[in-house]
Amino acid sequence: MEAAAGNLHVTRYRFPFGIPAFEHLTGFRLLESPAWAPLVVLESESEPPVRFACAPVRLLMPGYRLELSDAEMAALGWSGGGTEPILLAILTFVEGRPPTANLLAPVVLNPETRSGVQSVQAHASYSHAHPLRQESSCS
Repeated sequence: MEAAAGNLHVTRYRFPFGIPAFEHLTGFRLLESPAWAPLVVLESESEPPVRFACAPVRLLMPGYRLELSDAEMAALGWSGGGTEPILLAILTFVEGRPPTANLLAPVVLNPETRSGVQSVQAHASYSHAHPLRQESSCS
């Protein structure tokens, strides 16, 4: 189900496995606004304080290679063809540190089935704390 409220676009997704550390939460809303683009927010339907700022993985790493397990593909209802899934990196903001993105475990959304998973890329060398910007030294 999709809805638009003003400039806010809302799409509901079901996460059959939940999200690691939030396995009990299976319903999430993807919130998109032109004011935030390209960032989006993934928010729990049942516990709205649980929300994640996210960025498109391909924006952060254009050559990103996703590997999904058979169980993840089944949960997404995706056979590997048709519409490509949406890949999002959950962002972390800690005061006094540069922001980072979790490329090790992207959120994968199938816009056709409105299903999602967070897929840990265990056999890849991606970081859970990929820097969003390069720090420059003062010299």
